[in-house]
Amino acid sequence: MKKILVPTDFSEIANKALDVAVKIAKNIEARIELLNVKVYPTSDVGAYYSLYGASGVSIDDAWGEILVIAKQEMKELISKYPEVKIKSLIEETSEHFVDSVLDHKADLIVMGSNGADGFKEFFRGSNSEEVVRMAICPVLVVKDAKDDFKPKKVVFAVDLIHEEFIKKAMLNLPIEDAEFHFLHVDDGNRKVDYLEAEAKMHKLAEKYNLKNCKFEIFNANTIEDGILEYADAEHADLIVMYTHGRTGIAHFFKGSIAETVVNHAKCSVFTNVEN
Repeated sequence: MKKILVPTDFSEIANKALDVAVKIAKNIEARIELLNVKVYPTSDVGAYYSLYGASGVSIDDAWGEILVIAKQEMKELISKYPEVKIKSLIEETSEHFVDSVLDHKADLIVMGSNGADGFKEFFRGSNSEEVVRMAICPVLVVKDAKDDFKPKKVVFAVDLIHEEFIKKAMLNLPIEDAEFHFLHVDDGNRKVDYLEAEAKMHKLAEKYNLKNCKFEIFNANTIEDGILEYADAEHADLIVMYTHGRTGIAHFFKGSIAETVVNHAKCSVFTNVEN
């Protein structure tokens, strides 16, 4: 993993995502591209114009000033992390914010999200959902803007078929000292052999040399409900799961399940695209 992309609007949650990305970059010797996307026309233009328009400032001048301010904010933010190589990217677009994010060929996307109740223009839940659905690389969605990113309880949501997402998480995230919860959700739509399922979870733990582990088969109405309910009950710090992403084929973790978890989880979520 060489390039980590961090979208930012300079909000608290976006700054937290950058903190996390810097921590990851130092551990795996990666570089960061910090991306600020200005979508024209944006509410910022109207706000700026309403303040200064009366004094003869044009819309174009207002837009230009917004870009100047963004460059200054970006420079100040990057200066806080001299130990990591961070490239500043400020882009103008009339298209969707998510399209600009996905145009960059990153090895990992780290972004903040205000979740289902988010009100920020770029970091509301719907945008993080779309990034998870459309990205072809792993995505880490950071939810907590206050505490340091040191996951102590990590939930691996497993279907007992896919497992690459576990390897990706272990290689790239600072979770080696965490308590690992292997979770398989039984939603009643298929027959589950509980003994066989638990044995497979134990084998996964052994394969990745994970020692501090718990194994749970959880009953719920839906897969996403089971993941969210279990993670909440266990006060998990991180959910790790796979997604089929944009393919959306009818399988255990098609995009909609990962998107729902990303939007409604109280903790951070790491997703990896698998077929």
